[in-house]
Amino acid sequence: MKYSRWLSLWGFLFISCNALAQEGLSDWYWGGFLTQGLSLSDSNNFAGKSSEKVSSDFREFAVNATWRATSQLHLAGQVMSRKFGAVDDGELQFDYLLADFGLSSDVSREYGVRIGRVKLPYGFYNETRDVAFTRPSIALPQSIYFNTTRELQLSADGMVLYGNFPVADMRLDIDVLIGRPRGSVNTEYAYFRTDFSGKFEDDLGILSRVSLVDSADAWLVGITLGQFDLVYHPGVLGELGLEEGGGSIDVAILGGQYNTESLSFTAEYMLLRVDRSDLGGAFERNGKSTSKSYYLQTEYRFAKNWDLMLRYDVFFLNKNDRNGFKAEQRSGRPAYAQWAKDYSLGIGWQASSNMSFRAEWHSIKGTGWLAIQDNLDASKLEKDWNLYLLQAAYRF
Repeated sequence: MKYSRWLSLWGFLFISCNALAQEGLSDWYWGGFLTQGLSLSDSNNFAGKSSEKVSSDFREFAVNATWRATSQLHLAGQVMSRKFGAVDDGELQFDYLLADFGLSSDVSREYGVRIGRVKLPYGFYNETRDVAFTRPSIALPQSIYFNTTRELQLSADGMVLYGNFPVADMRLDIDVLIGRPRGSVNTEYAYFRTDFSGKFEDDLGILSRVSLVDSADAWLVGITLGQFDLVYHPGVLGELGLEEGGGSIDVAILGGQYNTESLSFTAEYMLLRVDRSDLGGAFERNGKSTSKSYYLQTEYRFAKNWDLMLRYDVFFLNKNDRNGFKAEQRSGRPAYAQWAKDYSLGIGWQASSNMSFRAEWHSIKGTGWLAIQDNLDASKLEKDWNLYLLQAAYRF
């Protein structure tokens, strides 16, 4: 019964668009995808109990539709079920549901506004992070595209102002988001590294991304800047003496990419500042911290429909405590739970226009971005570990 409301709404939208299309009154499209991943690790857990056995708790199913109501108005939405270990339970939810109003009639430039539940213009991969055919690996760089706070990063309820403008022989892309970020219990794990009796309430998020792309799409550079505000309401247990107050997340990402016919080079660097000092209690003195992340990635398309991926991915939870020793003294969690360095090698094969397969090996030091929900006993965490991933994806 818990899915009936979502299925009924999506069914109504599907039938309505189909009827309009048959009458020739609109242009519409619908599709979706199904992804199944397997994970196995020699220690620590990723997407389920992967250190105990091969985990299949990594799957995604989505149905999406777009309707071109007029030449300037598009409607689009996607409903998705995602299972990712103990982080996501597979419940259906709307990833996005929006109206896109195009305000330009000039083919050389485009600008408009999207209103509704909109994707966040965050880095290079965020808008398409859940579509296996559009990402370079099974697991995106976890130092920047966290699986543990997917809802907060993926979309928000509000609007995006966008524009694409010619600049000499290049193109300038601008996106500005204003909206309410999607908080969840996973936000508490990100803030407190546990689930307290209180809860976060969405407040306000402002995010902007500016990208410069050459005319041949051979290279691009981009910068993302933003701030997300959340309000915390303490629970009946009053953990850590926390008070009702606001928390903020400030993000800055600088990235670049260069493409040839057979090679792609991508790098992104991020600073993420978290301020919990307004909550008082245990965070009155140590409520502010800034994490530092970056990755270097190469993709090599060595044959038709085949590619290799090599990546070095680095994450420091607190750039002023890179080795984690200070945090270990305060919390008792291992110092290497404050950082991670991931060497990744992957291979992909697109068997057809509808099917793709990938395999990856990750050699990892540290556990800084691991989901606490899958690793509740910090004493069992290992500093050096290997992760093996397989994935099959089908789109329709």
